[in-house]
Amino acid sequence: MSEEFIDPENLGKFHLPESVISLLFELSGSGKGDSGFILTYVNQEGVPSIITKVNSPIIELGLRQSLVQYLDQLAAQEIELNLPKDSGDEENP
Repeated sequence: MSEEFIDPENLGKFHLPESVISLLFELSGSGKGDSGFILTYVNQEGVPSIITKVNSPIIELGLRQSLVQYLDQLAAQEIELNLPKDSGDEENP
């Protein structure tokens, strides 16, 4: 299929194929009940989307906790980057 037949203004809504989701699930964990993932992406409308597939509630809880820790670390790094640098011009008491 060549680009001349694709009209970007009239594309159908994209859905991640179930085969890709299943393959990603199969590649996660060791296959002994510890498989799962949380996938975050931006869809074609620019809206954040999340797909979750897990073997058990405990795996989902662990993944969610890992995400919380990851986001907390990112927030801490952003705060650190946005703090004013000490110019050394202040007087010491």
